[in-house]
Amino acid sequence: MKNLMFDRTPLFIYLVGLLFFTTISCREKSFEEYHENEFYKAQGIVVSAKMTSTIMDNPYMKEIQFEYFINDSLILKNSEDLSFMDLEEGIPIEVLVHKENPEISFYWRNGFTDSITAFQVQYVKSKMEKVISEIEKATNK
Repeated sequence: MKNLMFDRTPLFIYLVGLLFFTTISCREKSFEEYHENEFYKAQGIVVSAKMTSTIMDNPYMKEIQFEYFINDSLILKNSEDLSFMDLEEGIPIEVLVHKENPEISFYWRNGFTDSITAFQVQYVKSKMEKVISEIEKATNK
């Protein structure tokens, strides 16, 4: 019986090590793990801002979902957990987009980019107007 237990120990250690390695290697990289020069700024807009529901989170933590422009015909979506109280649906934001993989992006700051196009202005404006309309409807009930 003791010999059987000894034979399984290396397998157990191997499986635990493999599980640990897989967990570490599969997580998403944070912005701090990149170089800032690997990114460019793109226009974005917050499409959802909800308080996170995990009890271990900061009580001010929000899951922010945002859309951002790669160009006028391609809009991507992403989300981040941030502890900013001023981020609400409809807020225009600047997004840092990875130069080699545009699906990697991070919230940068509130506002408009210097390179915003007329199409992007109209798109952001329509999203903002929709949010304002929903707020007005909710307050008039």
